[in-house]
Amino acid sequence: MDNPMTELTVPAPPKKWWALALSGLFHPLLIPTYMYVLLMVVNPFLFGSNDFGNERAVLTLVMMVLYTAVIPMISILLMVALNMVGSVMMAEKTERIGPLLLVMVLYFWVYYNLSQSNDVPTIFSAFLLGVVIALAGAFVINVMDKISLHTVGMGGLVGMLMITMGLFGANGITIGGMTVGLGLMLLTGVLLAGMVGTARLALGAHDTVQVYSGYIVGFVAQLVALKFYF
Repeated sequence: MDNPMTELTVPAPPKKWWALALSGLFHPLLIPTYMYVLLMVVNPFLFGSNDFGNERAVLTLVMMVLYTAVIPMISILLMVALNMVGSVMMAEKTERIGPLLLVMVLYFWVYYNLSQSNDVPTIFSAFLLGVVIALAGAFVINVMDKISLHTVGMGGLVGMLMITMGLFGANGITIGGMTVGLGLMLLTGVLLAGMVGTARLALGAHDTVQVYSGYIVGFVAQLVALKFYF
């Protein structure tokens, strides 16, 4: 008689779970929120307070999450439900046209409104403009070939950290009794960007050219936006 315990098998974890986890944690739609939080902890004085997490900054952060992450994701899910897009993965470049246009217009609207607000520092408006420019560049390139939107986002995040260090020095942030310098944060950002690119390659979502072109577009877009503002 078979032992009933042999029927209880633990399911094997999905292959390349680490790549899926990284892709989710650093999804392109989350990058503007990460940029905002990083700037808020590095220099809270820009947001009118010497205390991280003041009411105005937190309210703007909530709006950021809503308009740059939640609403775009719901819109893409609706496109999938209406068969306008095959899946949220958008494996084919033609599937990306509609979502890219939608996100680009929505992000421009967010950028325009925040740039008119006194609650948002000019440097963050520049970062957000860089995101819009990167989306426009990715849209144009997508006509010819796919581009990794994940690495576009990570390239922009690295560019943002480099610009922040150039503007505010390398003091960084204080966590408890320990100070984390912006140089270390920049190095961490570069390493994370490399890991995200590796994850996209491991999942077979992109080839090497598409990954590296994403880094370049995201990084250069931040420099273009900085030049526009300063």
